[in-house]
Amino acid sequence: MSSQEETFSSVEEEAAPAAEPAAMPAADGDSTAEAAQAVPVAYTVRYALPSALKAQLAAQNVPFNVLARPVPGSIAIVRVSVPTVSADTPRSTTATPRAADGLQDDGREEGAQTGSETAATPAADRLADPPDPYVPPPLDLLDDPLPYAGEDETFIAEQKRRLEETLRHFHVRAHVIGATCGPTVTRFEVQPEPGVKVSRITALADDIKLNLAARDIRIEAPIPGRSAVGIEVPNRTREPVFLKRIVAHEAFQRHPSPLAVAVGVDIGGEAVVADLRKMPHLLIAGATGSGKSVCINALLVSLLYKASPDAVRLLLVDPKMVELTPYQDIPHLVAPVVTDPKLATAALHWAVQEMERRYELFARCGARDLDRYNRLVEAGGEEGAEALPYIVIVIDELADLMMVAPGDVEEAICRIAQKARACGIHLVLATQRPSVDVITGLIKANIPTRIAFAVSSQADSRTILDMAGAEKLLGRGDMLYLDSGDPKPRRLQGCFVSDEEIERVVAHVRRQRKAAYWFDRDDLLRSAEDGGDVDDELLAEAVRFVIEQGQASASMLQRRFRIGYNRAARLIDAMEARGWISAQAGSKPRTVHITEQEYRALFEEEGHTP
Repeated sequence: MSSQEETFSSVEEEAAPAAEPAAMPAADGDSTAEAAQAVPVAYTVRYALPSALKAQLAAQNVPFNVLARPVPGSIAIVRVSVPTVSADTPRSTTATPRAADGLQDDGREEGAQTGSETAATPAADRLADPPDPYVPPPLDLLDDPLPYAGEDETFIAEQKRRLEETLRHFHVRAHVIGATCGPTVTRFEVQPEPGVKVSRITALADDIKLNLAARDIRIEAPIPGRSAVGIEVPNRTREPVFLKRIVAHEAFQRHPSPLAVAVGVDIGGEAVVADLRKMPHLLIAGATGSGKSVCINALLVSLLYKASPDAVRLLLVDPKMVELTPYQDIPHLVAPVVTDPKLATAALHWAVQEMERRYELFARCGARDLDRYNRLVEAGGEEGAEALPYIVIVIDELADLMMVAPGDVEEAICRIAQKARACGIHLVLATQRPSVDVITGLIKANIPTRIAFAVSSQADSRTILDMAGAEKLLGRGDMLYLDSGDPKPRRLQGCFVSDEEIERVVAHVRRQRKAAYWFDRDDLLRSAEDGGDVDDELLAEAVRFVIEQGQASASMLQRRFRIGYNRAARLIDAMEARGWISAQAGSKPRTVHITEQEYRALFEEEGHTP
């Protein structure tokens, strides 16, 4: 293989529809018959060389070269040697493969002169020009914050006096030493005298709420890093927190991470900006209407302000079909927004495979994480390789996926949560049903960063945060934010972004580049019908085994191949979907429909030894 060929991105099987091969047209004015010479021609394809195109090229004795595995998101190149056509040879009427055939046009007519004497441009020079640098949306696309006069000092002083009276009536020796007014609540700092148990203050929660005439209160005992107990009382008027306030803040503008996201404002009025790389995964839960979807939109819009499509890619899963569809066709997406729960399972399986592929790349070049790998690529240490972007997977309603395929979804999420941090894949999960059958122990153990919005019961709060408190929240963006490594959550007011703001920002992003999907809905549908992430080699061995046994069951495959039930069941489902075994008939083993001859015809072509 020549050095020129080694610079091409590679391709893999079965990722694009069939297309007709194209012959090289003759240069204009060529009137002499010359011997045909092999001239390299480069076709740019979105993902892979279709099998049908391979067969057509082979049938016409057209030599071609297919390299190994691809780098997702890069332009894959198929190097094809096509003989030139003399003047005496009729021109080919075969159409050149274009984007509609699954191929991306390189923008030039084949054989066109480019100022040189050569009729064909070398393949390496026919690559598309790199896209223009990404320009973040301007801040004026976001709404300005509304004026806010602040909480009435007289009201705060009155609440402080009532609080001290309540403590004195119950013979609790403590003093209010300060008050901090936030966007949603005011936190009074109560310092007990020596010898007074903190539990005596927390036991008075209902009495304090009664005497302060408050909608609800939350007691933080003690305030982390302070020798005081915090009593959070709702403000009479809430201060709206707009996304522009966070995005324009110095903490966001100067944050070095491309995965910096706007979270909200704390009780002290400080903007809270988080880094998805350090989270490394996020769980968002709360009752209906508490602010989950607004929080996700704020995260996504802030990512569009911070990261280019070359640095960060998004995989959006929206079973509700209305929350994330405004982001359709932005260049950051790896695929169209997934709205079918069954296809969402296939998308998660793709993410697992991408994670494993990235770790294989890291192992070959000695990199431990994505940053190190990209630095090696930029320094030229990996010839022919391209820098890999971060991938953020956002699932707006986890409960729907868990109802469709709980085993597969939980397994895929846990594998990603356990291993994907170092390879640059991060999860953002949201659900309005914080029950243990949705937020399982395995999922919760592998997702340390959590945001809890208002919930209806203390049990739901414990399911999300492993502690009470979310049942005391006021809704409409009032949240408890538990960062990874923090012993206690922080109370924040989430930032608000309107639908009009989202439309303006997304329109700006769309105008810069067209969406370049790594895979589409048909790819996911085909993957789901083929059994998802079933390993081809194991499938062939499993089919061979059931043919030998004359029957099929998941327990047989478990014992024979020493695999778990979920994987064995997927193999059985894949065989049933293809008609190789019968459907389930009670407790009886499934009968085998595929014959030895059919097995050989199917798997010998794919290189499996029967």
